[in-house]
Amino acid sequence: MNSTHASTTRYRAGDPSDLATVGFSRVVVPTVLGDVIVHVNPNAVGVSDTATLLLHGAAGSWTTWLPLICAAHDVGEPLQNVVAVDLPGWGESGTIQDGTTVEDMVDAVAHITRTLGFARWNVFGHSLGGHLALSLAARYPERTLSVTGISATGPGALSVLRHPLRRFSVLPLLAGMMGAMRFLSAIGPAGNWLVRGLHRLGALGPLSSPLFANWHDIDASVIDSLASELRPRSFVRGAQAAGQYDENQWATIQCPVTLVRGKRDVFVSDRDDAWFANMLPHAQQQVAARAGHFAHIETVSPSQPLVAA
Repeated sequence: MNSTHASTTRYRAGDPSDLATVGFSRVVVPTVLGDVIVHVNPNAVGVSDTATLLLHGAAGSWTTWLPLICAAHDVGEPLQNVVAVDLPGWGESGTIQDGTTVEDMVDAVAHITRTLGFARWNVFGHSLGGHLALSLAARYPERTLSVTGISATGPGALSVLRHPLRRFSVLPLLAGMMGAMRFLSAIGPAGNWLVRGLHRLGALGPLSSPLFANWHDIDASVIDSLASELRPRSFVRGAQAAGQYDENQWATIQCPVTLVRGKRDVFVSDRDDAWFANMLPHAQQQVAARAGHFAHIETVSPSQPLVAA
């Protein structure tokens, strides 16, 4: 994969001049977890019952996928039947309730996609979204055609989420982030104000720099999005849900799987690669040399967008 210049990797949505998102509609779908906001391209080319399902991570929204959507469009291979979800707790989708499980979230995602008229899906997921993508494939094998996981929350991260003090040395930055998110969540709305205040002071970029291979090359819109989309309470509850899930269920996945991580990813390591190789021996694994935790932003380019398996 080739790196793209920062000026091309923008999160901004709703640009009427952007041909890649012309025809996208904002749809509200009621679920057992509350109303979920979805951005849908009903039919980019032709008619199909198969969706391209996009699941963002624990500090994002559907807009995290705009670089991929635009890059695929630029090479003349637009993603078909996009269903880009604001997961409960993020974007415009309200809150994620305490006690919500991974199964609850993937059932809601499956319900949304089927409500929109799609019987099957190819699913892309980043970070927590990658965890959900794999769990969706395990829970709905007859409907999941392929999974592309970008820095999917795997065994290393899960061990830290379950035992942050005991497993601190495994992924110290993740353990530290969990501590910070718990603190920000505990102080309620003031947590969100604090994050935005740090952004106004210009501190959020340096603080988030470990997430990227070179944060100086990241477009300002990416950091702007982190400031508005980093929801501490949702982060904590999403992490709790992931930590309670039995990832050994992924061994049942039969569909094609592609796992992508950045070489400088602070939340995923080569030890995770080895675990996945044992758990999913048919999965293809890719390491993006010039990326951190956001390979779908740092390495996607018009000449070589990430593609489903």
